[in-house]
Amino acid sequence: MHRSLGYSLLGVCALLTPLFALAHHSVAFYSNDKTELAGKITNVDWRNPHIQFGLQTVGADGKEVAWKLESSAIFLREKDGVTRDLFQVGDEVKVFGRLSSHDSTAMLVTNMLLPDGREAPLWPNSTAHFVGPDKWITAHAELADAAAENRGIFRVWRPNETSLAALPYTDAAIAARRSFDLLAAAARCEPEGMPRIMLTLFPYEFVDRGTDILVRAQIYDTERVIHMDRTAPPPGEPRSKLGYSVGEWRDGALVIQTRLANWPYFDQIGTPIGPDATFTERYKLSADQRRLDLELTVVDAATFKAPAVVKTSWLAYGDTIERYDCRAR
Repeated sequence: MHRSLGYSLLGVCALLTPLFALAHHSVAFYSNDKTELAGKITNVDWRNPHIQFGLQTVGADGKEVAWKLESSAIFLREKDGVTRDLFQVGDEVKVFGRLSSHDSTAMLVTNMLLPDGREAPLWPNSTAHFVGPDKWITAHAELADAAAENRGIFRVWRPNETSLAALPYTDAAIAARRSFDLLAAAARCEPEGMPRIMLTLFPYEFVDRGTDILVRAQIYDTERVIHMDRTAPPPGEPRSKLGYSVGEWRDGALVIQTRLANWPYFDQIGTPIGPDATFTERYKLSADQRRLDLELTVVDAATFKAPAVVKTSWLAYGDTIERYDCRAR
């Protein structure tokens, strides 16, 4: 029985989804055709932006077929309880996923039945396909005792999913997506810029450095500086992917304004953003210090009919920022 696949599209991008997720390859590489395969693992490439497996199967004609399986990023698997030691070359497994629309021996794998009878989720928001819940690998993360630690905003945060579907896009911005080269974007493994870089599902950390705040994003090993001793960029400041950010504490919230960003895309599906766009982030900490609410306002008349407001939240799970070390195909 094939179950519907509820994806939050982490690590990939497509016009098919309302979720703004994690950025690298395109689900447009894969059709809606879902199937099962049985075979032997021939290699495991535990890497970002997407974990890769080799699978050797035997076709109906008795000939061996070498399949390329693509999963999501390392952090997204490990937070679901899926670790590298679960997979060994030579293991006989079953897999379920979406077939490639470009390669007859490639699959976006969402589920893997392991030799010990357990089933591993290999894509965000996957549900059990082969087994019942007692054999479904999962992890139950515990929120940190943030109030006792009393670190305020200055800790590592895990974001929740963020929907960008209902924003007031202009017709021109929507039309521009059609010319976005998904295949080229997938191959580069290129660090992204504002505002996209702050709307992923990978961990972030705020570090107090006195006159500035360092924001560390695990994705692409990004480091972003928030200048707390200025109210505007200095004269002659050049444009950059992350732009120039100034911050202040306002009514208990950290408010950051960013200008001079030259990253050309608002998201990972090719929605453009102009060089004169402004971004205002407002981070508000909950009373128990376990939740950080983010409200991002984007002003760009070419992309939005009105200021676009994105609301999401981050949670304190005690994560750490690990090396992302992205490797392109």
